Amino acid sequence: MATPQWIKKLGGHAGELYVAAELSKRGIPNSLLPENFSDDDILIGKKDGNETAYIQVKSCHPDRSSTFILRHTEESWVNAPGNQFVVFVWLGSPKRNEAPKYWIATKHEVGALCVKHAAHGTDNWERRFSPADLDPKWEENWDTFAAFYPEQT
Repeated sequence: MATPQWIKKLGGHAGELYVAAELSKRGIPNSLLPENFSDDDILIGKKDGNETAYIQVKSCHPDRSSTFILRHTEESWVNAPGNQFVVFVWLGSPKRNEAPKYWIATKHEVGALCVKHAAHGTDNWERRFSPADLDPKWEENWDTFAAFYPEQT
């Protein structure tokens, strides 16, 4: 039986909330953006307003899928500016009481990964990636957002 769309939406929303919580825990101001806001989910910035960035969250619920799904259109991210990021959230299995895991990269890096996918140049729009396909340097790499950490006084 296929997973209802509203349950899939809940998984995506959970991922966004987990990322927002992790950013807040690190003192990074953030805000969830309206649904489908230019392919971004979270806005972050320094309190002084001099730096802002956008985050796209890609969630995966291991009880329903073993891969993160991206589209051929994400190949265009190779041209994304340096203030755009992707956070992959492995939600963890509620059945096994697992905690989420995170992989953090620039959109540029993720776009390059999509271009290297076997489906590149074909009619297949799917770009599926398991956690093992993601660069190990991205795992739990919250220091990607170090420029947004609060100033220590």
